Amino acid sequence: MKVEAGRALGSLDPQRIYQQLENPAVKPSFADSLKSALSEVNALQTQRDAMVNGMVSGKVSEVHEIMTAAEEAKLAFELVLEVRNRLLESYQELMRMQI
Repeated sequence: MKVEAGRALGSLDPQRIYQQLENPAVKPSFADSLKSALSEVNALQTQRDAMVNGMVSGKVSEVHEIMTAAEEAKLAFELVLEVRNRLLESYQELMRMQI
């Protein structure tokens, strides 16, 4: 019995990412992976903003969908922020190393 993976509003799809990594001919660079993650986070935040504007204007009535989109956008942003912090810490540690 195959269980279909539920994919939330524009969330990252681990199956797609791992399938890309399994193919030795296609290895995305770190910069490409970072750009795609940033564009997905931006898309999540844009979708959240559109849903909030729709709620304010009375077009969207499902509050739980708006809250889910807002929380997903928040978590995605926090993840990107933490990756940035770790990269910055790594860079600073490398700069402190003596040759």
